[in-house]
This record gives sequence, structure tokens and C-alpha cells, in this order.
Amino acid sequence: MMLVNGYKRAAFLLAACCVALMTGCHSFHGHRMASHSSLPSCDCCDQAVGVCDCDQMPVQIDDSCDSIYDGGCDSLFSGNRSQLRRGSAIGWFDGCANILGYPNKIALWDKRADCHRISPATEREVLQYLHRHGLHSTLVRSNQYDPIGEFKRLIHNKKISAGWRCTFGVYDCIRYTVIPGRVIGGDWYNPFTDSIHLYSDIPSIAMAKAAYAKDVHGRNTPGNYAVTQEFPIIGLTHERLANREVYRHYRSQRNHGAITEAERILEPDFFGSLGSQTLGFLPGGSVYGRAAGALVGHSIRGITDPASLAQKYPHAPF
Repeated sequence: MMLVNGYKRAAFLLAACCVALMTGCHSFHGHRMASHSSLPSCDCCDQAVGVCDCDQMPVQIDDSCDSIYDGGCDSLFSGNRSQLRRGSAIGWFDGCANILGYPNKIALWDKRADCHRISPATEREVLQYLHRHGLHSTLVRSNQYDPIGEFKRLIHNKKISAGWRCTFGVYDCIRYTVIPGRVIGGDWYNPFTDSIHLYSDIPSIAMAKAAYAKDVHGRNTPGNYAVTQEFPIIGLTHERLANREVYRHYRSQRNHGAITEAERILEPDFFGSLGSQTLGFLPGGSVYGRAAGALVGHSIRGITDPASLAQKYPHAPF
């Protein structure tokens, strides 16, 4: 009887969380991206958000997608599609989720991991990358919980064969529904729905997920490739490729600061995933494996001198 009551309490709490998320989330339609065929003539507003490159005087803008696109810029595009959905802020709920994200904050030694508050600057950087590489169908969900929307995208994503969508795709959507990232955190790209889910305000992490989207879109058989990446260890292939693409992207921009930060974040994240998947079959192995792997990643980057921690880890969680 006590076991049954325990299951009832757990089911009630899960249902309460889902209701809170569903009532608190909304779609954000302020940021619009246009297809190459519908790009208007370049102006300063386009230059400010990186829609096109032109040699004009830069404009001073507020660091917000809303301030850039509301009104004037939105009217510049025809046949546009929104690529960004923001979950509405639920203070107490996101605060609790932020606390639950501390294991990842410690692994990456960055308080922005699983903080559930993604800045417009991070969102804009991802959207610019998607537009630059023609990924106009890829959706970015910024701290949003929308299982119904994900199932709809699963149905309409014709780039992946129906067989893979009805099996692995349905499984991923069910997992997203019952284990919400809005609660437990984590950042990922779902190739079956063509959606990027962001819960950390770390640009390099967000860019790595966008790079994986580019990787999937560039495959001749994206469904087969996506399925292979669902398996432990084998799935680390796309993480390594995505990390290299992020480094290449920042090098092409000659953004040395972004390269340094990306290496500081992505290497521990990769080796943390390796450790977690290697020891995942043991009780508590995922947690201890990720911690050990992240430590290896930090050591590989040469970050072992305590005197340099404050300089190299400006966003340390403690």
C-alpha cells in the first residue's frame, strides 16, 4: 500500500509540473528569418542581426531580439518563418530547475549551464548561424516545454523517413514529454523534429547543437545517421564533429576569445559525455563518469593551475 501511495504521489507531482509548464509556456514569434529568395535589400537593421553582410555604419541596438525585430525589421521580410520559440519565465519553477542543474554547472565549472535563462545574444548567435547555412526549417526552443508542438514537428519533418520517425522519433518525443528539459536541463538537437532545445546560456554549447543540425541536414540519409547517433559511444561521433565545426566557425570569424571559451566548455562536456556513457551501466555511474570525464577534459585543456581559475573561469558556480 505504501508503494502504491508513493507512485501516486510521484505521478501527481509529475502531472503538476507538466501543468505548470504548459500553462506558463508561450510561443515567441518576434524573431523572423527569411529564405534566400525573399531577402530584402540590405540595411543597417539586417547588418545588426547578421541577416546579410554589408558595409554600412553600425547602429547602436539594445541587446534584445525584441528591440531588433518588433515593428520595422519584421515588416522587411515576406514569406517569413519564425525560428525561435521562448518559454515564458516562471520564477520559482526556473529557480528550482537552476538548482537541479548544479551537477552540470560543476562539471563544466560554469554557472550558466542549465540556468534556464538564455540571453538574446546567445539566441541571436544561433539564429545567425542557422540562417547563414540555410537551415531555415530548424526551430530553436529557448527554455520551452511544448510536447504537442514537438509531436507536430515530428509528423511534418519529411527529411527523416517515416519508419525512423515512428520509432526512434516517437521515443524521443515521449522522453521529452515525461522528462522535461525545462526541469532537468540539458541542451540537445532532436533530428527527428529538427528542433534545438536550449536551457544553458553558453554560446558554444548552443552553437554545437546548431552545428549538429547542419551535420544532419548535410547527410544523404539523415535518418540513418540520426539513428546511429542515438546509441552510446557511437553517438559521440556527432559531438566531436560538432565541436570541430564550432571551432572552425569561430576561427573563420577570428574570434579568439570565443575559441578559448569554446575549448574550455566543449572539451570537458565531450569527455564528460564519454565518461557518463562508459560507466552508465553501473549504479550512479553516469554521474561519477561525467564528473571524471569532465575533469579529464579540463586537464587536457591545461587548466590545472589554481591561480588561473578566476581568469579562465569567469562564470564559476562558486
